[in-house]
Amino acid sequence: MDLTDLGAWSPLFHPLTFVIVVIDVFIPAVPSEFLVIASGTMASEGTLLLPVALLTATLGSWVGDIVLYLLFRNRLTSWLDKFKWGRGIHRSIRGAVQKAGKSPTYAGLIALRFLPAGRSAGVAAAGIANLPIRPFLACAAVGGILWAAWLVMLGYITDVTTGFPLWVSALLGMGVGTLVGLVIAAFLALKQRRKVRTTNEHPDPERSPAAEPTD
Repeated sequence: MDLTDLGAWSPLFHPLTFVIVVIDVFIPAVPSEFLVIASGTMASEGTLLLPVALLTATLGSWVGDIVLYLLFRNRLTSWLDKFKWGRGIHRSIRGAVQKAGKSPTYAGLIALRFLPAGRSAGVAAAGIANLPIRPFLACAAVGGILWAAWLVMLGYITDVTTGFPLWVSALLGMGVGTLVGLVIAAFLALKQRRKVRTTNEHPDPERSPAAEPTD
């Protein structure tokens, strides 16, 4: 893929990235990361402006997070269930929430977006748990900024250091990003298993059946 050919399409790249990043929170399989990384690669070649690439990805992430959060917070998911495609989206998000947990912390809300399908799970869980709107908006904004900066700069640095064609640099950056996400997921899973093991070995006396009064 020749960057000179993409120059004519560059004005459409940012709106396309914004829309895909918004949709990605509903359908995690949508490759929004590839477009965001590619925008960083194109920025390194001067085809796109780096600040605009960062702003586009951040706003797309924030807007998508808000829509999904309000959908689950206001129990409007019944609207999704009216459509076959909506039921599929609802099931996939619910499955992700079950894996991530239904009691998200604010720090977890930011960190989960770096995991595969973690953004959808964290935002939906925040809506289900009725997290206050203002802290959620702040966490979603911080998470969107960090997520966008990570992926855009990943594409930018990959292109600068390798000099590969656009699509190769974008795929390489996406591979690195996926690997980092899997490492983080493995670390969190190990931490969760240790927590469960500790809880089983040292149960809370107040919740222990032996501590309950007998008649």
